[in-house]
Parts: sequence; structure tokens; C-alpha cells
Amino acid sequence: MKCIYCDEGTTKVVDTRESSDKIRRRRECKNCRRRFTTYETAEDLEITVTKREGESEQFSEEKIRNGVGRAAKKTSIDEDQIEEVVEAVKDEVRGKKQIKASEIGEVVKSELKKRDKVAYIRFASVYDSFEDVESFEEEVKELQNNN
Repeated sequence: MKCIYCDEGTTKVVDTRESSDKIRRRRECKNCRRRFTTYETAEDLEITVTKREGESEQFSEEKIRNGVGRAAKKTSIDEDQIEEVVEAVKDEVRGKKQIKASEIGEVVKSELKKRDKVAYIRFASVYDSFEDVESFEEEVKELQNNN
């Protein structure tokens, strides 16, 4: 990174702070010792998600965050854990141009299952579209048997 004051090419990072959409870095020039701030943002993930019905849409981490948030409402899962689930999904899709919605759903289910059983069941009931009470009961029994 070049210094904005003296154009020297050697700077060091003094402080880093992350927010939801960017990284703020305080830098110090090794030549003139002046400090300046830079901001970094990550590239958007240009991934196409193929849904069950065959249509495609752009990957949206906000859609994942909202779905997990609804499932986690009034459970032990906090905002940081929701972000961990979103990051796990992003790790799964990173580097791919196309992914099936079912693959994303399985990652979310797996991550929720590790964190909170109620949130897992809520998400699974919508994601797996339980058709009747028996389907719901089977999932709960399987969850209890795996403990």
C-alpha cells in the first residue's frame, strides 16, 4: 500500500476494525511516519442458486441470514451465531459459479443442528416442507435418538 502523503510503498497496519460490510485499517508510513485510513470491501459472491423448481436466482447472504434469524427467534442462538451460520454457507459456496438451493439448505440445517435443536426443527419444517404431523414427529424422534 502506497502512502497517500509521500507515495512511499512501505506502510504497516497499526489497527484493524471490522464492520458488517467493510474493514477499516489504520496504516502508518514507514518513511514519513504519517498515518492514514483505508477501507476494504469484499467482492460480492457472483453465484447462481438453482431452486427446486428449476428457476435460478442470484445468491443472497441476506436471504440466508433472514431465514436463519426466523428459525432462531426466541432460541439460544444469538446474532454472532447467526453470522457463523451465514459464514459457513458462504464458505460452502465460495469458488462455485452455481449451486443447488438444496446444498445450501443442508449446510444451514447442519449448522443449526449443532447449535440449537429448536431452531433446527423450525428451519427443517419449512425447508423440508413437512407434509403432515407424522413427518414432523419422525424428524423430532431422529433428533432425540442422535443425542
